[in-house]
Amino acid sequence: MKRRPCPARLRQPTWRSALLACTCLAAATASAQDRFAGLLEETRPLATRWQTDYRGTLELGLGYSSADNFMAGQYNGLQEQGGTLLGNLDWRRFAGAESYWQASLSDLGLATREGELRWGVPGKLRLSAGFDHQQQVRNNSGKTPFQGDTVLTLPADWVSGLTTASWTALPGALQRFDRELERNNYYLSLDSRLNANWQLGSSLRYSTREGTGDTGGAIYIDAASGDGVLLPAPIDHRTLEADASLGYSGDRLHLQASLAWSDFDNRDAALRWQNPYGSFGPRVRYPTGEGALALAPDNSQASARLSGHYLFTPRLRLHFDGSYAVAEQDQALLPYSGNPALSVLQPLPRDSFDGEVATTHSRARLQWQAHPKLDFQLSYRLRDRDYSAPRDGYRYIPGDGGDQSRPELTVYNRSHDLLSQTLELEANYRLPLRGQLTLGYAWEEIERRNAATEDTVEDRYSLEYRVQPWQSLGAKLGLTWADRGADTYQWDQSWYALLDSALINATPDSQRYSNHPLLSQYYLANREQQQVKLDLNYLPDPRWSFNLNLLWREDDFDKSVLGVTETRLQSLQLAASYLPHASLQFNLHAGLDRYEADQGSRAFRGGQEKNAFAVQAPLPQASDPARNWFLANRDDSLVLGGQLQWQPREELEFELDYRFVDTRARQDFSPVAAADLNPANLPTVDTRLHQFDASGLWHWQEAVSFRVQYRYYRYQSDDWAWQGVSANTIDKVLTFGQRNPNENVHYVGLSVLYRWH
Repeated sequence: MKRRPCPARLRQPTWRSALLACTCLAAATASAQDRFAGLLEETRPLATRWQTDYRGTLELGLGYSSADNFMAGQYNGLQEQGGTLLGNLDWRRFAGAESYWQASLSDLGLATREGELRWGVPGKLRLSAGFDHQQQVRNNSGKTPFQGDTVLTLPADWVSGLTTASWTALPGALQRFDRELERNNYYLSLDSRLNANWQLGSSLRYSTREGTGDTGGAIYIDAASGDGVLLPAPIDHRTLEADASLGYSGDRLHLQASLAWSDFDNRDAALRWQNPYGSFGPRVRYPTGEGALALAPDNSQASARLSGHYLFTPRLRLHFDGSYAVAEQDQALLPYSGNPALSVLQPLPRDSFDGEVATTHSRARLQWQAHPKLDFQLSYRLRDRDYSAPRDGYRYIPGDGGDQSRPELTVYNRSHDLLSQTLELEANYRLPLRGQLTLGYAWEEIERRNAATEDTVEDRYSLEYRVQPWQSLGAKLGLTWADRGADTYQWDQSWYALLDSALINATPDSQRYSNHPLLSQYYLANREQQQVKLDLNYLPDPRWSFNLNLLWREDDFDKSVLGVTETRLQSLQLAASYLPHASLQFNLHAGLDRYEADQGSRAFRGGQEKNAFAVQAPLPQASDPARNWFLANRDDSLVLGGQLQWQPREELEFELDYRFVDTRARQDFSPVAAADLNPANLPTVDTRLHQFDASGLWHWQEAVSFRVQYRYYRYQSDDWAWQGVSANTIDKVLTFGQRNPNENVHYVGLSVLYRWH
């Protein structure tokens, strides 16, 4: 019996599609005189049928982008003007309960292509092999005079000078470079069910990451007067990962154990560049001087994990999850300086760092239903990071700008051990009108080593109420209050851990700090947090649905004089859906977010002006509150969007999607009493995005369909940090001179789909 055509329908949930598939099979054998046969008619849209009933689908076509870009094509491989091949393949075959195989390929003509080949026996074995190619394109409008890869040199006719303005050969030497990263992943995986209780899994993954990024470097003797450059940085990474897992599922006990190992290999150890400046002596300035930076070191990690749950009784359950990982790094250390002409009297204390970090994560959660309306949840989390590395003194050469420093300027590597413990208790009570009341309390303690605050303790209280007074209306209100208290703020702790005792003893007590004593790091400071969250869902009838989400949060760093003192976040999200007909659906959404932060600091110089503890006039700069400056940051973002899905006929489908994003960032300074300080507000940064997508699908025949796609992309930004800034605008910093994004891109794609049984 021939199946009857489908009426026009939109996408349906997976469970409904499966149910309708069963009814279609029954319809094929139903008698024409059966008065219930109409209930068994085929009701799935054609798009759903060919996704499930056909053995394979091949899509081939062409796409065209109207302009080069780096925002519209940042991750999708459409960053270049011109045509691209569109290719997708999905091919599968099932042999009942014996075996199956499936092959899939997507984006074959783009740099974002991926594919997988899978073979298996249903419920017993699955073997997969595949690849995944990813690409990221960043702002490529910048230029650099440097040539080379890991060793960057200047043109032979370079004209040096003390500042960038004196480099007369710079305009002719500037050349574009691609800031692109490509990552290729290749993998094999095996999943097998050994019997009714045991499962085995393993995978092997190899990935490469290649391209050009960017970094900053400087040559100096005193960091306050360095000769800075922005540099193209090579990226050539290799990563090998392997894991194996064993799972057990019983009536009460479920376990999952796994072992994992990874190895990271950076093909490049260092980045060297020729000094373009004419500062310092003949060994440092152009043309013989050079600087060097170490790149990411080779490292490896091994880890083990055990997770699962145990059912004591139908009302009492325990969940647990624990892991232990050890990361090692023993790459050979680079010389103190990349400039061999500089004098080094004391060698490195060791050939390689030989460092190790052990990390432990564990979590346990106990769930207990004490009453049909009341249940409790108790959980505990632990995070322990333990450094194991020899502490050595390094008599470094600052900024490749001179000979080895004096012995008292030796610095030491520091360990940053961390222990975090969190205990949470939650109670849920079911109320009338489908309501539920949830009370929660959490206690968190974090202990740190070589930090300004060794110990912080936070208490968090939460209250949540859910209610559904009518079938069409649901609401959820959440309140949170948290209070974090810290030990006495020791501004000199990291300073003592870094420096040599000879320098410490030679420094006056009033100058033994890196950050000003009144400036607190926000993640270590005392803080009170308040949060209110409201969610509303309203369905007046089956055709309409509305959602409203409100969020307000305030963080008050009440003990901080300088640094971040307060942050505020307000968020409003609206969404609506309308289904006037089974073949037509509208969706609208809007969002408004505002983030505000207040922070401050004090402007002062070094030497005698660095005394932060004087109380009698005349006050040194570091002790003078009249030199405090305060900055108010505000970020606003507006998001609007809408979608339309329309299937006027069974063989014709349309989809429209529009989104608008507008973000604005403001930074306003408060007046400063000091006569020599007159900060000006930074210009507002405005970024706008318009994106419109339209697609249509025409099922010409049951085995052949045509697809058309269109995208309009408009992106604009006026970031003051790039606006009108050329490569030599800043006297002591060579930049890329990149421009703000201003993109207007059209994309069109045409393809044909062929399906076979």
